[in-house]
Amino acid sequence: MSLDAREIEEVVAELAALTGSRVESVRVHAERALTIDLRGPAGPVMLLLSAEPDLTRIHAVRTRPAAPEAPFAFQGPLRRDLEGARLARLSVAPGERVVELAFERPTGPVRLVAELTGRHGNLFLVGSDGRIRGAASRGPSGRRKLAPGTPYLAPAPRAVEPGLAPDRFSHEPGAPFALSAAIERAYRELEEARALAEARRRLREPLRAGIARARRTLEKLAEEAARVPAAEADRRAADLLKQDLSKLRRGAREAVLTEWTAEGPREVRVALDPALGPKENMERYYRHARRIAESATRVAARTDEVRAREAALRALAAAVEQAPVADLPRLEREARRLGAGPHPPPPPRRRREEPPPPHRSFRSLAGVPIWVGRGAEENDVLTVRLARGNDLWMHARGRAGAHVVVRLDRGRAPDQETFLDAAHLAAHFSDARGEGQVEVASTRAKHVRKPRGAAPGSVTYSQEKVVLLRLEPARLERLLAEEEGTP
Repeated sequence: MSLDAREIEEVVAELAALTGSRVESVRVHAERALTIDLRGPAGPVMLLLSAEPDLTRIHAVRTRPAAPEAPFAFQGPLRRDLEGARLARLSVAPGERVVELAFERPTGPVRLVAELTGRHGNLFLVGSDGRIRGAASRGPSGRRKLAPGTPYLAPAPRAVEPGLAPDRFSHEPGAPFALSAAIERAYRELEEARALAEARRRLREPLRAGIARARRTLEKLAEEAARVPAAEADRRAADLLKQDLSKLRRGAREAVLTEWTAEGPREVRVALDPALGPKENMERYYRHARRIAESATRVAARTDEVRAREAALRALAAAVEQAPVADLPRLEREARRLGAGPHPPPPPRRRREEPPPPHRSFRSLAGVPIWVGRGAEENDVLTVRLARGNDLWMHARGRAGAHVVVRLDRGRAPDQETFLDAAHLAAHFSDARGEGQVEVASTRAKHVRKPRGAAPGSVTYSQEKVVLLRLEPARLERLLAEEEGTP
């Protein structure tokens, strides 16, 4: 919202009482907005001039705008030439939106030209020779050359539009400058509404992202839960192998077994790994069934937790749309507690940018942190400097790839799901990416050593355990989708 030509003309007429006032101070509050403190026949008055896009206006104000974090360059020449000067004239051509404030000083006259023309508005300090001494912005106009030191060229006259727009501002009774007071009140309400809308938007976007993350997590958990019925089939296959274990031989790819049911006997074909013996095949089926059954309880608990968080986020998002500005800080704290708060403002820029962490960050299904090195040198930092002795260290055996560290409390061992999650990450961030089966070595970080003079990322380790990991695409997809520190 900007003042039109008629409104500017009315304000300038109201401010004619400021003629003869002395300039006590000048402050630049935004790139193209300033206030002038005047004292004269009308008493102390603060005059606001703004050429900010969509906020172009001139009027007296009772409340000073907030100070910027750092002063603008335009403030220097304004204070040097205007402070102590006397306002001799304040004028605007009919139908135009260019206001001139003429000042008298012992060293000669000077003008402050306020082009209140909307998007291309600007403020100029012009000397008695007609040349520009300073400008609020570096030439938003593309048609005129308006650099400091060049002659000031006024914009081309506008065609006067017939008819009058309806009055937008009701004069405030009893105010020394009744029209200015009404304009100030209208812009204050506008700024408050914009601040409220921006504060709501700042909360709305991360809440929507949090709801979307919760929905994706529930989909992944549903996929995990869908595997639970397979546990009973694996246990049944293991029981059938157990009853005929003595008849099986290593190298077979399939066993045809008899299952006794209520309807009578029937043949069941059970797939075997030819590289394993009969007992190992049986144990493999039991182990797989046990692992799925153990994860079922955790998946159910995690599902309830995520559903509750999603419901809380949806309720919070609805509250944000109705909350007044005073309630938004409390809602922001609640959003942060739920892990969906807005990003904090960026810290002040430092001379040297802090390097990114040497590892990617993930969390297992049980919530245990898993760190994955970003490269050879970062592997060294992760393993040698950051990993603690009790942490679990993993690597794709015999392959070039990332070091993986599972953060564990002293005396704790990783649960089965955390072990499998970390093993999948070790396989994925290695040369074995995309293969169906990968050998993964694991040991405690205290058993990993960096030989003197070894190449970056090269280590030796002992007391390792090696597992042949069969990649589960759904598990890997869940981990990658929930990487911490990514949008």
